[in-house]
Amino acid sequence: MSDVKEKSTSKGVVKLTPKQEKFCQLYIELGNASEAYRQSYNAENMKTETINTRAKEMLKKGPIKVRINELQEYHLKRHSVTVDNIIADLQELRDICMGRKSVVMTDTIKNAQEGKIDTVNNQMFVFEPTSANKALELLGKHLGMFKDKLDVTTGDKPLPTVINVTFSDEP
Repeated sequence: MSDVKEKSTSKGVVKLTPKQEKFCQLYIELGNASEAYRQSYNAENMKTETINTRAKEMLKKGPIKVRINELQEYHLKRHSVTVDNIIADLQELRDICMGRKSVVMTDTIKNAQEGKIDTVNNQMFVFEPTSANKALELLGKHLGMFKDKLDVTTGDKPLPTVINVTFSDEP
């Protein structure tokens, strides 16, 4: 589990039970709320649906949300992960996968007669269209280029509810 054990935030102290804290830590580590719930609480006799429901409810609780956000921020800082780092890595991966940038492959040559091993570095250009496509997709999503559903008529705002009532004197 994570090294972060303190329960304070910049806004005050988050009051969590030991099981809630364990749930938060495991959720960050595993990325799976249901599995974090199983390992934090006595869920042996529970149905899978019940565990899933309770895990989702846990994620909605204010103190749990605050603690998970706190742990995520800590891990981002600890691992020096920034959006800029990820974008730069995706761009480099795209260039490598599209054959724009070379990769160094090291070949090992064994000489049994002389009893020595030599290595030779070879620069290679590769073309991996699937990986290049994924890198481009992730870059495009970050830039907001692809949206699953776009409603151009309302500007992504919900339509107003309109109730029409008509009165008539005719039978």
